[in-house]
Amino acid sequence: MSGHDDKVKRLLDGEIDEEEIASDPVLSSLAERIFGLNIEPITPSKPTQESGLPEVEVVTAKTNLDSMIEVVPGIDLPAPLPMPALPDIPGKGTAKKGGLMKVFGFLALATSIANMFGAFGFLNSQCTVEKCTSEATRINWIDIHNIGNEQGWSLPLPELGIPDYVAVASSLLVLILALRRK
Repeated sequence: MSGHDDKVKRLLDGEIDEEEIASDPVLSSLAERIFGLNIEPITPSKPTQESGLPEVEVVTAKTNLDSMIEVVPGIDLPAPLPMPALPDIPGKGTAKKGGLMKVFGFLALATSIANMFGAFGFLNSQCTVEKCTSEATRINWIDIHNIGNEQGWSLPLPELGIPDYVAVASSLLVLILALRRK
């Protein structure tokens, strides 16, 4: 290896002969990459001058339909093992989940629309504060935890608030997702 290192050092210093570069393919490749010199290897002109060169074995490549697999001649690998049998995926669990979402979506939509028309106005009797009025017949969804005072109730249908729109839109979204799930 030190002889090769010496040749590379002499190539970099510029103290090497062109014939010596042409006789070594590694040096000629380095000279082309480093200096841009294209030095062709010397080939004998007569077959009698070829003595001393090793014989080259020509191997034809085996091609396969799968171009991503490299076939190396002389190496035989065992065939891959067959895949084990896998159990079937149960389909009943997803049907129940979609069914529960459908039921929840329909109930949420029915509840939010019924609240808009004042169907839960009978619960206004639980309001015990002085400011409670019998005119407030809709549950205020944002303050449903305050159903015992005036904060938990809203005026009838012509006046709709953002919580009512959100309740209807959310229940429609859940219903659409449940129906698309199948």
